[in-house]
Amino acid sequence: MAEIRNLQDPQGRLLAHAAVPEKYLAGASLVNQIQSERVPFFITAHAVDASRNVIMYGLSDEMYTTYVDPILKQTVRRVPNAILSSFRDFIEPEDYLWQFASALSQLRLTPVATADLPSIIGSNIQESYQNFLKEYQTYFDIEAQLGTPTYPNNSVMKSVLVKYSAVTASGHPVTVLAGMDYKGIEYYTTVTPAMVFGGLFGTRRRTPERPPSKQFGHGSPCAAIDWGAANKFLLMTPVEYEEESTRDFLNFAATFHMDTALRQQFHQQNARRAEMMVQQAVQLQRIAQQMAIQLQISQRRLAQTLAENSAAMSAGIMDSWNKKMASDSRISAARSEAIRGVDVYTNSYGQRVDVSVTADHVYENQYGDVYGVSGNAPDNELLSRLNWTELRK
Repeated sequence: MAEIRNLQDPQGRLLAHAAVPEKYLAGASLVNQIQSERVPFFITAHAVDASRNVIMYGLSDEMYTTYVDPILKQTVRRVPNAILSSFRDFIEPEDYLWQFASALSQLRLTPVATADLPSIIGSNIQESYQNFLKEYQTYFDIEAQLGTPTYPNNSVMKSVLVKYSAVTASGHPVTVLAGMDYKGIEYYTTVTPAMVFGGLFGTRRRTPERPPSKQFGHGSPCAAIDWGAANKFLLMTPVEYEEESTRDFLNFAATFHMDTALRQQFHQQNARRAEMMVQQAVQLQRIAQQMAIQLQISQRRLAQTLAENSAAMSAGIMDSWNKKMASDSRISAARSEAIRGVDVYTNSYGQRVDVSVTADHVYENQYGDVYGVSGNAPDNELLSRLNWTELRK
């Protein structure tokens, strides 16, 4: 194996290490921009043997997120500082690798064979896989503390190598090798408004059962998928140099890694970003709680207004009903009196007294007795001696 070389950028900054033979001109570049929520920056490395037209290429840390849940998909695009370039529709791992190889080689590729990639991760796949799950469990634990419990579904980590055949524009046959340390995880949440508002409504959280396993990228339930590669590699070589170049490439992939100091900065920036996300989530929770409280106050005011309006409407209806009943009662009483041939009078004691309709005058004495008189009314002197008072209807 060739000597491990330090890969630096044009400014002399040490970025990576890999086994690269001396005949290759090698270097690296730092892409100091956030690629996704889990990738604050990444590096690229190259090794070129101009005498043989052999190119080796390496890229670290690339992750994308596919939002499956339609509500979540709409919501995340409104989040401040969302990294929209990291949102991408899910594609199968083999298509992801083929796109990478096609873009870099600018050739029409035909797959020939597939094998395991003997990278650092590929040689320690189980340990790497467990570290990957622990990393995500840390994020899941934070989200659970914030009241938005999230659970993993399918997850995968594999190191694959694909050989392609191609022909250059000048008609020269070439071999292209592309490899990657692929990783991905599906996750979902059982968030309800009650959880977001911190138990404001007193609902209990439900721990979901483990869903049945399906092919990665197609699991259910699934709210989102994080997927990408810890490293990607490419070799493009004329077929006459394929054997030697392949050996150089496999040694390059087996030893390529980001410099330790730079990797520590990578983790530190991720930790700071996670802390910032927690602070933002807490702030959003407080806003959500305030909104929920205001919503409850508005709902109570609305209910009170509706109750008052309902009471007023009911009172109005009852008043109209009572008036109608009184009117109907008077009409009914008049009909009854007409049928019975009487008129009804009320004496000074409040008693109702029936008097024949033939009476032309009706009088009440001092004891409340009522008398009907037909014909002319008695003179006032007689009425005074009898102590009679004429009643009116």
